[in-house]
Amino acid sequence: MFFLCLLGLAWIQPFTVSLHTEHVRVKTDHVLQVIDDMFVGVTIDSGQLKYNLKYHDVSSPKVLALGKALAPGYLRVGGTSGDFMVFDPTHSIATGQQFQLQAKTWDDLNMFLHKTGLKLVIGLNVMLRDGTKWNPANAKLLLKYSSDKGYPIAGIELGNEPNLLYRHWNTTVSDVQLGRDYKELKQVVQGTAYKSSLILGPDIAGYKDRFINNFLSSGGASVLDVLTIHHYYFNGATASVEDFSKSSTMDKLISELHTVAGIVRNHHGLVAWLGETSSGYGGGTPGIGDRYVAGNLWLDKLGVSAKYGLKGVLRQAFFGGHYSLLDSNSDPNPDYWLTLLYKRLVGNKVFDVPSSSDNIRLYAHCTKLNNIYNYKPGSITVYALNLNKAPIILTISDLQGKNADAFWLTPEGGDLKSQKVQLNGKTLELVNNQIPHMTPRHLGSRQMTVPGNTFGFIVIPDANIAACHSQNHGPIIG
Repeated sequence: MFFLCLLGLAWIQPFTVSLHTEHVRVKTDHVLQVIDDMFVGVTIDSGQLKYNLKYHDVSSPKVLALGKALAPGYLRVGGTSGDFMVFDPTHSIATGQQFQLQAKTWDDLNMFLHKTGLKLVIGLNVMLRDGTKWNPANAKLLLKYSSDKGYPIAGIELGNEPNLLYRHWNTTVSDVQLGRDYKELKQVVQGTAYKSSLILGPDIAGYKDRFINNFLSSGGASVLDVLTIHHYYFNGATASVEDFSKSSTMDKLISELHTVAGIVRNHHGLVAWLGETSSGYGGGTPGIGDRYVAGNLWLDKLGVSAKYGLKGVLRQAFFGGHYSLLDSNSDPNPDYWLTLLYKRLVGNKVFDVPSSSDNIRLYAHCTKLNNIYNYKPGSITVYALNLNKAPIILTISDLQGKNADAFWLTPEGGDLKSQKVQLNGKTLELVNNQIPHMTPRHLGSRQMTVPGNTFGFIVIPDANIAACHSQNHGPIIG
């Protein structure tokens, strides 16, 4: 084991400093969980296909470079609009209130996937029905077209948030019927080139115990590879800046993941993902959900999800909405850089980090192998959030004077609502449509002052942790 010593810095009165010491132990003698290189993925809403991807040019060098930097990972295309989507390559299908997915749009999306290396998860329309049953004819058309073109599909799901379909349709699909529909989906997929693709579902909004259990017992359990739920902390339209920095908000996810983990344990071979997730539902929080402060919830969600056994987290959204990783000009928002650093630094094996402070959130993994920084096997990455308004002094001790590197993210100008983020004091921006060098600050064995309301990563290259000398490189599934 090794230890971190956190010295809390609080201003009591002018020129008087009260130091609080908190000793934090990273339990490196026991691997708590194992994730993989595909753990963090992204989404785009099916509505982007409705508008033929016109709002973000997926063939542009900028968007391609930003997408490629996040690979390996999944790109899930789904959402409310997915249950209005009909694949219509010949423009001959009468769609009513549905919209036509054009062949060229599908081709453009798949070219983007090919050039970036991201793997597609596609949500099929569950509202194409014959009476009470799902009609798979259009799904077969899309899968055949894709197969003929040689397009890979890593995962397939049926419907989006079926427990909320009543909001958009004058009908519902029950949990029992959805389980039966998934059995039909499995049969359809088995008759195509995609028989090895993952089957994901039921993609419900939040965790609903009765819905999940009825769905699984009605056929879902025999079909699914990945149990998916959606998670948002609050209504994006009414959230405030303060909501993005509350440990009590973050903790609500923990109890939900405990329950999900219990369900997965009872079904051999099944794993769980957050199949769509961000801060606030309803498109996010304008002026906040895509700013620096949103990184609090995002980084903590990644830490909690890995710690409690999830195998995938798909971020809503790569582009589109007030929680997107890219802005309307396809330039990176702060959470893009945070996601990229996570994927570059955070490895497969997860360790427990007990803490007595709600406002200092700490997580630890082996450092990712084959990283661009040439950190060697045995190194460890700690990521931390200081939710206190006051700064803290972070001291890495009991490591026999081993050096540390810091990747600390702060808002440009100190404004939590800044749309620009700084890495170790330098603003991160694209350079000629390319990712800039994201270099650490070499701390040596010195202590580090961490500003209030900030977060970042600390790598100990010479930690020589036994469990970190060998790790899984590829995805566990998919």
